[in-house]
Amino acid sequence: MRQTRGDASPSAVSLAFKFASLAVLCVLLLLMVILGYSNSSSKAKEITVTTNSQLRDEKESLKLKDDSPGLLIKHLQTEQNMGDKTVYLTFDDGPSAYTNRLLDVLKSADVKATFFMLSPRMNEFKHAVKRAENEGHALGLHGVTHNNKLFYQTPTSPLKEMQQARGTLESITGYRTDLVRTPYGSKPSLTDSQIRNLEKDGFVYWDWTIDSMDWKYRNSTYVAEVLQQLDNMEHSHSNRPYVILMHDLPATVNALPVLIHKLKEKGYSFGVLKNTMVPVHE
Repeated sequence: MRQTRGDASPSAVSLAFKFASLAVLCVLLLLMVILGYSNSSSKAKEITVTTNSQLRDEKESLKLKDDSPGLLIKHLQTEQNMGDKTVYLTFDDGPSAYTNRLLDVLKSADVKATFFMLSPRMNEFKHAVKRAENEGHALGLHGVTHNNKLFYQTPTSPLKEMQQARGTLESITGYRTDLVRTPYGSKPSLTDSQIRNLEKDGFVYWDWTIDSMDWKYRNSTYVAEVLQQLDNMEHSHSNRPYVILMHDLPATVNALPVLIHKLKEKGYSFGVLKNTMVPVHE
């Protein structure tokens, strides 16, 4: 009897050990399944935390980086101008004998503008240049000759004119600028090599999105022209900034208070062009 009971005891221990081993194996397999699911879920979408604690999808950022430069600029312009009610008044060909009157109008209306100026005229009307700088307007360059054939003559001629104009402005005000507008606009005259030379020296060239035609009308008719083009841009849901081309002319100065008043009535504010903005090239 004792021998029979002694033979059964080792079998029970062996069976219990097998059940325990099987249970441990099942637990390990379950843990492996759980960990595998967790890893696959984390790989499905990579995210990082930005400085403002917002979650950002890395795949979307990489897609944007892979886009062509043209698409990237279009994206930046969309982000920059969506729903913006800012207009940018820009004046070419100055300074002139009328610039002080122009500055008086802007000061009275508490409006800032951007001036693209010619080197010889800056030397002739230094006081107006200094006043524009002191009153917080943006100062840009328009070259030297304002002659289409001379300005666009060689791959380096636009660069040389802008370098000379930049030196003139810096000698008068101590202010160095990279903002430029080429005579008659960059298209179709400005070539790829000329663009590369300008950009290599740090220049940022601007065109416009609204042509006031003040150079053509030479009277107050340009006000209606600006408002019509602005209205067209609004209805087309354009995301481009409202950059208005005007000139340092007496008729432009005379009707400027009316234009500013109407723009304010439409709910617009006024800004100046900056290096941090994406330039428009028409």
